[in-house]
Amino acid sequence: MLKSLEKCDILTIAGTRPEVIKLSELVKQLNHYRHVYAYTGQHYSENMKDIFFDELDSSSDIDLCCNTSDIEIIKYKIIDLISKIKPSLMIVYGDTNSSLAGALAATETKTKLIHIEAGLRSFDMRMPEERNRIKIDRLADYLFCPTTLSREYLRFEGIKENVFVTGNLIVDVCQKFARLDLKARNNFDEDFILLTLHRAENVDDINALKILVIRLKEISHCKVIFPIHPRTKKNLEVNKIELPQNVITIDPVGYLDFLSLLKKTKLVLTDSGGVQEEAIILGKPCITLRHTTERAESILMGANRLYPLLQNSEDFVSVVDEMLNIQVRDHPYGKSVTFKTVNIIKNIILQPSVKIHHQV
Repeated sequence: MLKSLEKCDILTIAGTRPEVIKLSELVKQLNHYRHVYAYTGQHYSENMKDIFFDELDSSSDIDLCCNTSDIEIIKYKIIDLISKIKPSLMIVYGDTNSSLAGALAATETKTKLIHIEAGLRSFDMRMPEERNRIKIDRLADYLFCPTTLSREYLRFEGIKENVFVTGNLIVDVCQKFARLDLKARNNFDEDFILLTLHRAENVDDINALKILVIRLKEISHCKVIFPIHPRTKKNLEVNKIELPQNVITIDPVGYLDFLSLLKKTKLVLTDSGGVQEEAIILGKPCITLRHTTERAESILMGANRLYPLLQNSEDFVSVVDEMLNIQVRDHPYGKSVTFKTVNIIKNIILQPSVKIHHQV
């Protein structure tokens, strides 16, 4: 249910599981203001939405029930909501279709726009996420960067005003729930590698899946835990591709169960941007199964390595053994991020016309 159809200060838009997770602590603090949190329904199955709201003790005020990733459909739903509650500010996060739809809706309705997680770049224009984030950054009135590197990317693109380095909101969420005793949430010992895979170039490409199997066989001395997405499982079955015996598949898991696995693992193999961040925050080395990443800081600090399945002849066993010996002692994503973010939003509400350059 919607809190009120009266004018509000802030409208926050989310539509996917990662956004629900990353925004969960921030929206609780924004509720001290006249704030409406709208969920678009881009991810609408229960295991992609409800379980994460429940585990994170978070909830949206309204579900727009778009049940699609179509940007135009989501945009017009958001425009309709804006016409009812007339927010002074809209917040969007990251690079999803829901975020781009929100940014376009804000522009069309002349609503001031905050983009959280601004300035990330993979420099791969084949990725829809890369195209989305560049468009959102160009539409945003205020840009909240997770790191100084992402701020520098914006500076080179000519975006210099109202840019803030706040840190990454996932730090507060990840560290809060990682402090819980999560060991009982799975029965695995701590001698395993955690694998996550969801990108189309990996799971919808038969050749990539076949190479994945070859690489996993090459590390047969390592146990691999693989929470497998139904689409990936179906693609393996349809193409009669069998995972090796050292790989244990489990059903997709909620956020707390995932953190319990992440806390125990020795090494992460992933193609997810968010999982790269969470691994580094919890001190786990990572191999990213892509040829680019928008989390370059983790590469520069040696905690992450790129290994594209279709474009790499480098010995996988050597890469895995090297990364298993990496000690991750720090992360580049800031501290007290929610507190810093809320304070800047409060100042924007009080002084919306002030332009500030290169704020840290």
